[in-house]
Amino acid sequence: MSIDILPAGAWAVAVLLSAAVIVICLVRSRTSGRRTAVYAVSWPVIVLHLISLVSATAPYLIVARLHRMIGAPFLEFYMRMGWWSAAVVIVLAVTQLVVMYRQAQLAMRAQLDAVGRHTAADDHVGDGDGGDGDAGDGDAGDDTDDSGTHHAGDARDARDQ
Repeated sequence: MSIDILPAGAWAVAVLLSAAVIVICLVRSRTSGRRTAVYAVSWPVIVLHLISLVSATAPYLIVARLHRMIGAPFLEFYMRMGWWSAAVVIVLAVTQLVVMYRQAQLAMRAQLDAVGRHTAADDHVGDGDGGDGDAGDGDAGDDTDDSGTHHAGDARDARDQ
């Protein structure tokens, strides 16, 4: 009797794992007023996604391998619901890919925005030099040396001297 419900149990586990990946990605890609940072898709979530894909094949392999041991009413039910259950699993797998891609895209944009804000703040460091428009010796407002390398701290160092 327990072998009869094994494929249904394996399918339920696969659906729960898929739902977990989707929920985790949706929660981590959410931006709100308090939390604007979006986290990149983590390796454990990627591994969970792969496990959910492998576990999604388990019910069909169980039915194919143990069809002689499964009772006739259960086997008939599995055969009738096979295409529908496969459709649900495929939709969940595609949804996982979509939300993982969306989370990665939002994380990339958040990281680029953070780098842009940080760079813009560094560019305006030498702008607050006392209000007369003169940065001192004429070279202190320039954030580059003769080699063309960018040094964000040069303007602050020259102003502090």
